[in-house]
Amino acid sequence: MQIPVQPENEVQRLAHLKALKILDTAPEERLDNITQLAAAIFAKPVSLISLVDEDRQWFKARCGMELQQTDREVSICAHVVAENTPLIVEDTLNDPRFADNPLVQDEDKPIRFYAGAPITTSEGYVLGSLCVIDHVPGSFSEDQLAQLKRLARVVEDEIQLRQLFEQTRQAERKLVAKSTLLEERNKKLLDLIERFKSTRSRLISSEKLATLGLLAAGVGQEANRAINLSRKHLLTALDFADNSKSKGLIGQSMESIDELRRLVDALCDTAETAGNNEWASTDLNETVKHCRNVVLSRYADKIRFVFEENSEVPLIKLVESQIFMALLNILLNAAESTTGRVTIKAELSVKADHVQIRIVDNGSGMAKEECEHACEPFFSRGKDDTHFGLGLSIAQGIIRDHGGAIRLQSEQGKGTRVIIALPLQRRS
Repeated sequence: MQIPVQPENEVQRLAHLKALKILDTAPEERLDNITQLAAAIFAKPVSLISLVDEDRQWFKARCGMELQQTDREVSICAHVVAENTPLIVEDTLNDPRFADNPLVQDEDKPIRFYAGAPITTSEGYVLGSLCVIDHVPGSFSEDQLAQLKRLARVVEDEIQLRQLFEQTRQAERKLVAKSTLLEERNKKLLDLIERFKSTRSRLISSEKLATLGLLAAGVGQEANRAINLSRKHLLTALDFADNSKSKGLIGQSMESIDELRRLVDALCDTAETAGNNEWASTDLNETVKHCRNVVLSRYADKIRFVFEENSEVPLIKLVESQIFMALLNILLNAAESTTGRVTIKAELSVKADHVQIRIVDNGSGMAKEECEHACEPFFSRGKDDTHFGLGLSIAQGIIRDHGGAIRLQSEQGKGTRVIIALPLQRRS
């Protein structure tokens, strides 16, 4: 008896076979049907889908045989694996390779005829064979061999589909786990926002504004940690997503996370300037330029900022850190008012009893109904909008605390104008 040799790529072949996780699995109807079909087509009592591992051949599907496996040394299918070519043995007793094989010498049901075609992966690894067996000698025509090879291709397709199905199930399980984790992270972020919302009225008052800097830094640190981790999980989930719906949901989540990051950045931008609550004579030209520089540092490629100093504007008493924060929030809203480039124009002018600050952008604008609610805390422009609506609300509170007023004018598709009036004399 000739013991089958190992193919040159045996190590890689076995690794690929094990990676399929198909060995020692339960019967599967689609593969069982193929062996039954092969036995019927070729009028043979036995048909097997044989997979060959280190020391055995194991039958994933079988028709007409009770054995589940045999040693690799006596496996005729192992010769198919070794040669990577179909094997036809019309009479095993007349073939010196198999004449004294125990399976051939079996008194009850000897293997006297064998025809097998290799089952090969797209990478070129031979996993085993699809074979038909008879207990008496027989013949096999070229047409029959062609049919057997076609059936072997069907087995290969089924194994590949099985692998893809299993990968899809694993990806879905991982995606569910990542989504659950993301929901938990987002809930924590929303809890942080709600905590901020509950203390907003105190944060925008002059004696408590320093707290905003500390809270912004703390929220920013915790939120960015959660955002980064959530984004990492989403990128991992994207690798396992295998359909457009899953990828679309992940993409929407990524957009929401990026929008949330911009909100956190906006809060953090105020941290450095929120600590000084002293009323002092202030040059609003310098305050506007400071805000302009901050906005341009982030959106240099997106916005065109137009501002000319007005030397006629006198110094007025205010808390500059608060006014800076109010203007910055308005400018950030303007920068984000459209996905394309935007022009922002800021003007200072002196009226009878107040200084007027006009900020105009040519962004997307808002409908009348939206404009009426834009200064409300946490206003959302729609169920698909991810902006959190803090900017104008914070600005309005600060301007009112300074005895001033803020007015919003906007038209959908034609941009937005924010007009701020600050009194020339501080009101006691």
